[in-house]
Amino acid sequence: MRIEYASPEPALRAFVERYWWCEGEAGDLPPLLPGTGAELWIHWTGGVELYGADGLPSKPLPAAHLVCLRQAHWSLTSRAAVGFVAVRFRAGALRHFLSTGIDDVADQMVSATDLWGPVGERMTDEVRLAADPGARMDVLNTFLTGLLAGHHRADPWMDTAVRLVYRRPGGMRVDSLAERLGVGSRRLQRAFPAAVGVGPKGFQRLARFQKLTRALLLSDQRRYLPDALGAGFYDQNHFIREFRHFTGQRPTALLGRGLSHFYYEPLRGPGQAGH
Repeated sequence: MRIEYASPEPALRAFVERYWWCEGEAGDLPPLLPGTGAELWIHWTGGVELYGADGLPSKPLPAAHLVCLRQAHWSLTSRAAVGFVAVRFRAGALRHFLSTGIDDVADQMVSATDLWGPVGERMTDEVRLAADPGARMDVLNTFLTGLLAGHHRADPWMDTAVRLVYRRPGGMRVDSLAERLGVGSRRLQRAFPAAVGVGPKGFQRLARFQKLTRALLLSDQRRYLPDALGAGFYDQNHFIREFRHFTGQRPTALLGRGLSHFYYEPLRGPGQAGH
């Protein structure tokens, strides 16, 4: 599997962390673990099927689909050679590109056409017809810039709230957060699901699991206890219960196997690209 990435145009960098694209042979992809992240995937060749732990038959995903906040462990497979480009949104930024609340699309994979109508369908066709990565990124820059102009939400305190909880998922009380933002706790509780997909506590729980699991996968570690304690888990049993809650498995079933789960370190500089 070959993976490359690049930054979006400057006007989008506050909202989009990177574009990345992947080409590979048929077979299972790394598991899609629970997390707060949001990505838009557009396939220019092949396709991906989704199957979960519920035993239901696998189902093919649309050529362009949104993956956002999810509280379950999903598995993906491709029956043929696959190529796709993805837009990775920054924490909480997806809401600036949708007319609906994130709670309406959380825990789902929704097609770009269902989300954005003819505009989404046209973007999908243009990406699939584009000759190379540069041309695909040009299509995405135009598409996302247009969405941002139409859907940007003028409530910067919510962006700050999401950023603070995401950065400190183990130690942020809702009432303290509301006081810091200068808004009421009830208003924060009501507004959070539409902004990110779940309430503040649920987002905090997912973010803690995601950030710790990403660190462990990137470092290819099996010895997770020191990191788990540092992330705010009380003890080993607490982390094992949380891991089982989100994945249905013990940590040792996934950790230490070199799985990337499509996790990569954040890009550090403008325009940075690489493998």
